[in-house]
Amino acid sequence: MRNASTRHAALVLVVLIAGLAFACSRKQEAPEKQADVPVTEQLWVRHILVRYSGSQGAIMSKPRSRASADSLAHALLKRARGGEDFAALAKQYSDDPSAADGGLIEPLQPDDAPPEFMQAAAATAPGQISDVVESPMGFHLIQRRDMRQCTAQHILVRYRGAVNAPDSIARSREEALKLAERLLSDVRNPNGSFPVAAMLFSEDDATNRVGGYLGTFFPGKMDPNFDKAAFALQEGEISEIVETPYGFHIIRRIADVQIRVAHILITYAGVGQIVEASRTREAALQRALDAAFRAHQGEDFAALAREISDDRHSGEKGGDLGLMRAGQMVPEFEDAAFHLSPGQVSDVVETAFGFHVIKRLN
Repeated sequence: MRNASTRHAALVLVVLIAGLAFACSRKQEAPEKQADVPVTEQLWVRHILVRYSGSQGAIMSKPRSRASADSLAHALLKRARGGEDFAALAKQYSDDPSAADGGLIEPLQPDDAPPEFMQAAAATAPGQISDVVESPMGFHLIQRRDMRQCTAQHILVRYRGAVNAPDSIARSREEALKLAERLLSDVRNPNGSFPVAAMLFSEDDATNRVGGYLGTFFPGKMDPNFDKAAFALQEGEISEIVETPYGFHIIRRIADVQIRVAHILITYAGVGQIVEASRTREAALQRALDAAFRAHQGEDFAALAREISDDRHSGEKGGDLGLMRAGQMVPEFEDAAFHLSPGQVSDVVETAFGFHVIKRLN
């Protein structure tokens, strides 16, 4: 459902050479230099370059006069501000190597580009397009990218004829909407679990196994309707039903945080790694309930994990699983872990690996 790559791959930056010319590709030095300035303070832009005969670095199969370049740049500005896709215009008309990426260039920091370019980029509001700017390379149009960030999960309900819907989807649009409405009611129930519902019902096969977790994205990465709904949410809030060409979505905005947890795992025959083939599910549940009771009574959690957890790898470390983000654990585990306060111990949680007792460490 994404309109662009989920990674900033193959970005090309136009940089100053000998105080006059741009040169493409800053990939080798980019990681070190970008670390100097926080992401939200860097200038993130797309741009279109219109060269003309005699401009710095111009190698043109068909000569273009400065007046023609100026006219083309202003015509492109009118089209972009009129609603045409900036990236598509860049691919078709830009004379810069970044045209292949829709004019996308790496984050700009001071002195990365000529003063005219930097000043115009800085003066352009996020999401807006600059006036035509001239540099020694030619005429530029600069689109300032909106670098707000959103972390979210979603549930997708497809219907016959929706984009990318497999042939196995036979339900009508009306049937899909009814199912989405029922799921929305379920996940808004205080006893409901969004990641578990996403695992069970979402038809986005790329995310349902991780509880619908989409990660963190910037405006413009998703379908416009999805973007608008997601960025309007507060953390923890669940959207109304949102329709895109891919179907109906339910979106939950979450905090992009890491928590540290420990757990005690009790397995039984037929799940996860079989530690005791003779242990029944009922016996495992009783053992897990006993562990939870002892932990709630104040026994040292790390000592309990070392004593009885069937996850020997973490058990040797007192059950410590290290830092985790949403989407890294199975949905039932994630849901329980993120609802804990620091120092709190969960009740028994069942997953495909057995029964867990979880403690949030931070």
